[in-house]
Amino acid sequence: MKFVAPALLLLFSLNFLGAWTLERTRRYLLLFAIAYFCIGLAALGQITFWPRDIGFNTMTTATLYCLGVLLFGEGVLQRSGRHLALPVPLSVAGLVLAGIVYFFYVDRSLTVRAYILNFGLASLLLITAWQARFLRFGHGTDRALFWLIVVVGLHFFPRTFLTISVFSDGDPAAFSATTFWTWVQIALSLIGAITALGLMAITAVDVITALRGERDSDPLTGLLNRRGLELRSHDRRKARDGSISSVVVCDIDNFKMINDTYGHGVGDEVLEGFARIIRNVTRTEDLVARIGGEEFVVVLKGTSPANAYQFAERLRLDIQRARFPGLPQQQVVTCSFGVVEFRKDADLWETVERADEYLYAAKKAGRNRTFAEGLQRASASR
Repeated sequence: MKFVAPALLLLFSLNFLGAWTLERTRRYLLLFAIAYFCIGLAALGQITFWPRDIGFNTMTTATLYCLGVLLFGEGVLQRSGRHLALPVPLSVAGLVLAGIVYFFYVDRSLTVRAYILNFGLASLLLITAWQARFLRFGHGTDRALFWLIVVVGLHFFPRTFLTISVFSDGDPAAFSATTFWTWVQIALSLIGAITALGLMAITAVDVITALRGERDSDPLTGLLNRRGLELRSHDRRKARDGSISSVVVCDIDNFKMINDTYGHGVGDEVLEGFARIIRNVTRTEDLVARIGGEEFVVVLKGTSPANAYQFAERLRLDIQRARFPGLPQQQVVTCSFGVVEFRKDADLWETVERADEYLYAAKKAGRNRTFAEGLQRASASR
């Protein structure tokens, strides 16, 4: 039974390693694998008393525990595209190891070493939670991960206080027979398994979400495709958001000429650059999609047609000033816009068709301009 905890930890390490081999882009899985390996190896070292020298064993296992928790924290942050800010956690880990050295070689106290190691690991986990506090405002999986870290970090305090008092400093060999050590093994098994299963469930959700994102995204620009735009628009309207919205339809002027003159590779560069410009001027709550070859749709939440017109004009000028790879320096790319209100309970594609009428009017009026509902008539240039 005494090998249950390290066996579970090492088994989960292999599971994370296997998951990483299937999803190499998710480097945090490799960090979780190494973290669980370090913690499992530390637990195994304490159980088997290897290395045999007690002082060396104490330092080796404490180092592995700290390293495992640091790698775990880095994995949590890397999952969100960030990194663990190392100065504070490295300082805490250094103080833990220095304290263990002092209370082994200078003023030997097994009790104090147990306090230092357990509270040090708790501090490292809570520092990770603090640096990952942005997860509280993310999706359900993000919030679950944040609170999982907090709970695991906090559990060290009551467990240590409640169980460490049952033994006093004495023969280190008798340490493995104490109630404290029994509870350490139980906690390692339960907390380790719960945390690993939680991380695997979160990873599975991440993979499914990514697959849905690929299904609903345009592979060239990374914007939503027609399906993605329809689904997101439906979800928003299902939530009964009563704020006014506008639909902006945009089309690159003379895009066929760009393709025919400079090649489809350059045309793709223009589309990608065009999409980057749109992303830079839209908000996270806006919906941006490429629904055709050179046609884009933007759904602006909480924006009147008059304000959407101003948005389209700023975007039009940004695109006109931009320079795109593969095109001559003097080559100017322009676009035309149609803007309408996204009326309550209106169909998305019927609204897009209405915006298209204003877009075509802008094209017929000379291109490189914006026509908006309430400001111009869609039939103005017909």
